[in-house]
Amino acid sequence: MDECCGTRSPMSRRALLAAGAAAGTAFALGRPAYASERAVPHRDGLIDVQLLNITDFHGNLRTPTSAADGYLPDGNGGDTLHVGGAAYLAAHHRRLRAPRNSIFFSIGDNYCGGEPLDNKMLSDEGPVEALNALGLRFSTLGNHELDYGVDYFLRHMVAGVPVGVPGRDSSFRDSTGRRYRGLRFPYYSANIVWRKTGRPFLRPYNVEYVHGPRGRRYPIGFIHLTLEHTATGSSSYNPELDGLDPIETANRYAALLKRRGVNALVVCVHDGAQQVDNWHAPINGANLAAGGPALEMAAKVDPDVCAIITGHWHWWFNAMLPDPAGNLRPFVEAGHAGQIINEIDLKLDPETGKVVRDLTRSTNHPVTLDIAPDPAMQRVVDHWTEQGDRRHATPAGRLTGDFTPTLDADGESTMGDLGADLMLWSANRNRQGRADFGLVAAKPISGSSAVAGRLLYAKGTNPADEDGLILFGEAYSQLGYENPILTVTLTGEQLRQAFEQQWQQRANGTVAHGPLAFSSNVRATFDTTRPVGRRVDPQRFLIDGEPLDLARSYRVAGLGYTLIGADGYTALSSFTAPYRNGRDHEEFIAYLRAHKTITPSKQDRITLLR
Repeated sequence: MDECCGTRSPMSRRALLAAGAAAGTAFALGRPAYASERAVPHRDGLIDVQLLNITDFHGNLRTPTSAADGYLPDGNGGDTLHVGGAAYLAAHHRRLRAPRNSIFFSIGDNYCGGEPLDNKMLSDEGPVEALNALGLRFSTLGNHELDYGVDYFLRHMVAGVPVGVPGRDSSFRDSTGRRYRGLRFPYYSANIVWRKTGRPFLRPYNVEYVHGPRGRRYPIGFIHLTLEHTATGSSSYNPELDGLDPIETANRYAALLKRRGVNALVVCVHDGAQQVDNWHAPINGANLAAGGPALEMAAKVDPDVCAIITGHWHWWFNAMLPDPAGNLRPFVEAGHAGQIINEIDLKLDPETGKVVRDLTRSTNHPVTLDIAPDPAMQRVVDHWTEQGDRRHATPAGRLTGDFTPTLDADGESTMGDLGADLMLWSANRNRQGRADFGLVAAKPISGSSAVAGRLLYAKGTNPADEDGLILFGEAYSQLGYENPILTVTLTGEQLRQAFEQQWQQRANGTVAHGPLAFSSNVRATFDTTRPVGRRVDPQRFLIDGEPLDLARSYRVAGLGYTLIGADGYTALSSFTAPYRNGRDHEEFIAYLRAHKTITPSKQDRITLLR
């Protein structure tokens, strides 16, 4: 489902060919693929600068065990390297870090989105302690940093302000016994702006100074870019934000920095590319014919930019691509989940402060497990792992029967009904979000379901569980998929079209049925004896007992992913006036606290005439 985290969507053929033409032959297999393969002549008097970067850490404190997150090809016939984990990341960083002029930073998605469950249940405070301890100097804003909303990011993650009840919902004790105090490094983004004013949401760039002979300092400018569609992505949906074209934005700030005397420039972009057959591609190398949006940036961004460091796609590559003037510069991505630390070594001319481009080197270093983990970081990891186990076993609510995604003959399920009730309840918690009804995709036409989990009456395997009890970890993991609950405006006609899209004709002549689930104030009858596209009678779709009025506008509550049309009901994406409520996981915890005990629905909201 997640269009942001781990997306590896191929480019269209036209876009791929355009990117290939723009970047010239730089990703042809016969060309030297990465800078550390090239002989580097020695020149006296130049200033050494080391850039160390990671991307898409996603809160992976422990070494991941999944094939997607915890392993890399070793480049020797298809064997794999087990990699990652904050304690090993800290140890490798300590080993790699130069004693002078070393800058360590991230390209974003440091937490949220596809991260381990215990981080989510503890308001991402564990990853923040670990990232602070790693000594990151700064980070580019990723799309997932905004998963909990703008206010949560600015107040809780950055400023350390508690959310909810301190000690229950946030502001937990860290490994030193102190309360949470927020991030100790700044975030930047040049192309995410406030929708109303067009002003940058964060500072667009930062200038770091390195030291040269006779105490002289030299500036290096870092321009930060975020996935352009972050503000309208399903998990990061924030109506008050907007995104600007990244290439145009990068060039504008490059020109500004040069006017201010900054002659060494780096672009950090939370968007990327991928190699062909990336699972078997070398860590240091690049066959980028598989494409990716950042390739266009590599070909078009100001030639005075000395390196382009990417993220978001969760892949790895280490390439040298030509800038618009034909000079090579690093174009790199360091995997995800703490798999890799990328190192770019620059040489600055002491007279001009410019990068001597032909001496630039770049290397991707896998975070292997063949060295001792950093003991201080291991204590951080162990502390939050223990906290997560305790959190998982905390009671969240009770239930009187099983909630499952199993559809009855009319396409209704108890889990689907619960999800739709949650949408309406969450929306109606505040005046701006109030909705007429709620909906979820009980079985989406495309993608995975937010209500595919199970909440069972019988106790599970956790020693803290008992019959009829819902543990916090169960509640958090079984309903939702890390999406905001939106309230939007749709006309009755747009809703009718979306309801018709529950049945879609396949190329082979069969009909796919992807039923929607509706909140308890809806009663709907659909006639499946009629042709596809003519099965919805507005008079038989009742909201609070009143038939659907095609000319009227309705406020509808649902998950961002569903409402932007990603579940296959594209008519929903015509909405206007979006309002962001809470996020599904946290809102379900709040729902259980408010209702104490929940009971499965009677599954009487939908009737199919057959």
